[in-house]
Amino acid sequence: MPGRAWTGEEKIRIVMESMNTNISLAELCRKYNLNANVFYHWKEKFTEGGKAALMSRGIKDANQELISENGRLKTLIGELTIANDSFKKILEGETGRGRRGS
Repeated sequence: MPGRAWTGEEKIRIVMESMNTNISLAELCRKYNLNANVFYHWKEKFTEGGKAALMSRGIKDANQELISENGRLKTLIGELTIANDSFKKILEGETGRGRRGS
């Protein structure tokens, strides 16, 4: 049977409650009828998000890097497509000449 669907705000509130109070994990899980493994997963994601936000290279920089890499790869794909089309035309020309000469 699937568990309750928690909103993002609820997950944040529960993780923050665990950090800001002296309530034990067992009590917190009982209070919200929550599996401890689910809570640990939320807390890990919450912590990783905070780490990413506080790193010297922010999310904006990482996003810009991805955009640049995406542009570079699109250019490369375009160049390879043009080269591939040229090779196809050359091969078609060679096979076409061979048939005519027979």
